[in-house]
Amino acid sequence: MEQLTASQLAEWEEYSKLDPIGEQRADYRLSYLLMTITNLAISVHGKKGSKLTKIEDYLLDWDAGREKEVKQQSVEDMKNFLLGFAQKQNQKVTKTDAKNIKK
Repeated sequence: MEQLTASQLAEWEEYSKLDPIGEQRADYRLSYLLMTITNLAISVHGKKGSKLTKIEDYLLDWDAGREKEVKQQSVEDMKNFLLGFAQKQNQKVTKTDAKNIKK
């Protein structure tokens, strides 16, 4: 979007008004058709109790190739996590030791 000029953006907005849903709707319809055909084949030829497919199995994932932003964990976050983990482990040992002492 940063590379579009104002006139190009206005042109795309006008096009979107003509066909607001467009290709997304076509993708959804095709996915629904594929799901229906597959589920029909599974119900006729599949083993009893076979799992049916969902529409999400056929919808296109346009973001699959993009790298997702990875949150960097700070040193302070790592330190707090490890201290909390060690504290929980020490509590378990203390409880276990207390049970063994009573016996």
